[in-house]
Amino acid sequence: MAKQKISDKLQAKFNKPQFRPGDAVFFSWLGQKQYGYVKKTKQTSWGIQYNVESSTGIKYPCGIQIQGQKTHYNTGYIFYEDTISIGSEELKRRFQNAPKSNRIATVSIDTRGTSAKSTVLNSNGGGDDANDSRKNAKTRKTRSSKSNAVSSSSAGTNRGTTKKSKVPENKSLESAIEKQRNFLNGFIKRD
Repeated sequence: MAKQKISDKLQAKFNKPQFRPGDAVFFSWLGQKQYGYVKKTKQTSWGIQYNVESSTGIKYPCGIQIQGQKTHYNTGYIFYEDTISIGSEELKRRFQNAPKSNRIATVSIDTRGTSAKSTVLNSNGGGDDANDSRKNAKTRKTRSSKSNAVSSSSAGTNRGTTKKSKVPENKSLESAIEKQRNFLNGFIKRD
């Protein structure tokens, strides 16, 4: 796809700060639209970079979108026209009403390759009616874990259609592997 020619007037807007630290803005980060405040600005090779803090307290580096054109950095960008049309007071109100927490998901994998464990920490706040509040109070900041056994690749992944090849058992090989396992297990720190 060829680059579109940007007018000199529009390019000048990209190279000049359109918002100052402390200004409320409407922005997008990886396609998720949010409200936040500009914390600082910095001149870069592609234009002005805005460091925007969202309602969750996370700071995002952002470019800007003006008249449908975005800076070269477009993972995060401020909607210029929308921010101006919404207005500072309305943006501040929306920022105050935005959710204050995110859903955090972590995955930890046993380094010995025997199982994978997924943990989800849900810290979202309550709802508007009393029933939602009660439900959310029970589930707020609770952890749910799922443990999935990971089979070794030698066992095959589709057990219904594959057959194990018949390999003669080698007792000395198995005992050597067992000795190595025991030796290495001596170096593993246990709680």
